[in-house]
Parts: sequence; structure tokens; C-alpha cells
Amino acid sequence: MAISEVHHVAINVSDLERSIAFYRDALGFRKALDIHIDEPVIARRLRLPLKGFNIRSIMMVQGGSTVGEIELMQVEPLRETPTPPKRPDDLGIWIISFEVKGERLEDVVERLRAMGVKFFSDDVGASDLKGYAPMKAVIFEDPDGNLLELVQLPSKEEYLRIKQEREARHSAK
Repeated sequence: MAISEVHHVAINVSDLERSIAFYRDALGFRKALDIHIDEPVIARRLRLPLKGFNIRSIMMVQGGSTVGEIELMQVEPLRETPTPPKRPDDLGIWIISFEVKGERLEDVVERLRAMGVKFFSDDVGASDLKGYAPMKAVIFEDPDGNLLELVQLPSKEEYLRIKQEREARHSAK
């Protein structure tokens, strides 16, 4: 099939400038595109009223990639009562996960804590899911309460060592 990895994820935000600063300063994204959308054809695609709306969209990217982008969108006018962010028992996307590479996850967490980011637990949780390499993970919220996760997978060498240890334990049974 010709479908590749996720190209981008669009996140509606209540304060675009605050969200740009968070995704830039806390997560290392940079602004690549600033678009104002007010065309009726776009309204139809997005199931918005054909008149009386305005969208500002900011594409945030990392490195030279053209995939894995975050699109921050502010739609005006806002609903009188916005819906809250998704949670695990809701249908739909409820968490966006980013892989941390080239830096220890613990160091990233400390830097984010210094910026005032609050995590759901005090430690970098390690999980050892059956059939999957152990990974470290933390979960926190963006300024609008959307759940974000940072994960760190073991290096290829660590993974191969862990796999050999698992196989040795399994064959010893």
C-alpha cells in the first residue's frame, strides 16, 4: 500500500501563541508554515459553517522532516463550551507520543520540569511489555490539556542483549 507514516496531527488550541511557544520551547518544534484559512471549500472539507469562521494554522516541524509534523489550529469563533481533551476511555485519539532520541529521557524530563511542565508521575516509568523491548515513558499535558507522551526505546545493542536474555530464560524453562 502507498500509505506511509503519519504526515501530521492537527490540534485545536485555545491560544495559538501560547501553544506555539510550548511546542517550540518545551518540545523543540519550529514554525514552518503560517496559514490563514477562510475559504468556503476548506469549510466544507472541515464541516464548518460556510460563513463566519476563521482558522489560523501553524505547521510545527523538527529537523528537516516533512512528516511527523504538528499542526496547531485556532478556529474562531470558539465554541461557547469547548469539549475537553480526550481521555483513555473516550473514542478517538487521546494521546500523542514522541520518541526521544540522542538525549536521556531523564534529562528531557528535568528540563521540562524546570519550565513548569507537570508530569503524571514523579519518575520516568519503565515498562516491559510482553513481546516488546522495555521502554521508558512519561505523560503530561500541553497548555490545553491534550495528553502527550515521551518514550525512549533501548538502543539496538540494548535490545539485542535483552532479547538474548529473554530467549535464554525461555529455553532454560
